[in-house]
Amino acid sequence: MIGFVLAVTAFGYSVPRTVVLVFVALVVGLLLAVQFYLTIGLSVYRSVKQTRHDRVEPELRGELLDRLFAEDPGWEAWVGGLSTVERDVVESLLDEHLRELDGTEAETLRGLGDALGIPERAGQRLEAGDEYERLHALTWLTLLRRPGPHLESSFEPRTPRERASVVTLLEQTDRLADEETGIEILLDGIDAQFTVFGQDTLYRVARRDPAPLLRTASVAYQTWPEPLLGQVLAVCAQLETSVRDGELAWIVAVLETGTEATRAAAADALASFGWRESLRDRAFLERAVNDPSPRVRNAVYEMLASWGDRAALDVLQQALAEETDPGALTAGMTALARRRDRFETDPGVMLGAAWDWSLEHVEYDRLARRAETQKVR
Repeated sequence: MIGFVLAVTAFGYSVPRTVVLVFVALVVGLLLAVQFYLTIGLSVYRSVKQTRHDRVEPELRGELLDRLFAEDPGWEAWVGGLSTVERDVVESLLDEHLRELDGTEAETLRGLGDALGIPERAGQRLEAGDEYERLHALTWLTLLRRPGPHLESSFEPRTPRERASVVTLLEQTDRLADEETGIEILLDGIDAQFTVFGQDTLYRVARRDPAPLLRTASVAYQTWPEPLLGQVLAVCAQLETSVRDGELAWIVAVLETGTEATRAAAADALASFGWRESLRDRAFLERAVNDPSPRVRNAVYEMLASWGDRAALDVLQQALAEETDPGALTAGMTALARRRDRFETDPGVMLGAAWDWSLEHVEYDRLARRAETQKVR
């Protein structure tokens, strides 16, 4: 029809507007009808499939558990007698139980995964699938603890999600050579932020040895997009005193020259490293508490209160005496009040009524937490 209208127009014949409108309405109606029937058909197919799964699931679950605790589960023979629907259900049950069990039972269940041919299919998805299929494959290889030859072939993770999944697989199967290798896989050449899972993976690797992360960040942080830099700084904030050596100058540089969000994240990260003499420069601290952003000043106040020594608290007290932003003043006063036992003289002389209010606020929070703890017990 479309070809006919175009052909008629091309030869100089005019097509009435009413005919064109009717034709368009017919085409749109046809497309909507096709979409409707496809949607209904897909829903019916999924419903029938789910019904079949539900019908056989209880019996298969019981047999799986019986075989799991038998002396010889006989996975190969059992799988060989299953229909396609039954194999799908057993694979779903395997996924469910592997996430719940560990030890001997989990290792026995992994034999069922081998009998189902999951590692081989996962390897094929790694080579030929899209990102969703590759992530699904990596998840199965991690659950089954079967890296096999797949990660030693030509496979290269292409996205932050894949990088995190590969490191998790290597870590869970004791194939991660060292933390340096893990950090390299996660961060080398990366140009996008991680998911929450990826950020957690970065933390788990860095927690064991923070030095590779700090070295990598000191070289590459300026090339990272802001969200990724913020994630790395958030990880650094959780490393605490596990950092024995490593370059922190890049975090200081972010605090002084980064965007508002990354400056605040840098202050959060430095809160864990107050014992480092390199951070004690008075001029640096005075620049930090005079940041133009109330959000950043808030984070800096928390940083100084976290350090908790007399020099840091003196800087914090003087900064709060000059603070004009209500939100930053409230947050800074509350942070300072948590350290009230560190003062030889009453800060209220300098800070006035806001100090008394902060003390009451902190005491109220302490009593509320105590009551909640007693309630849980």
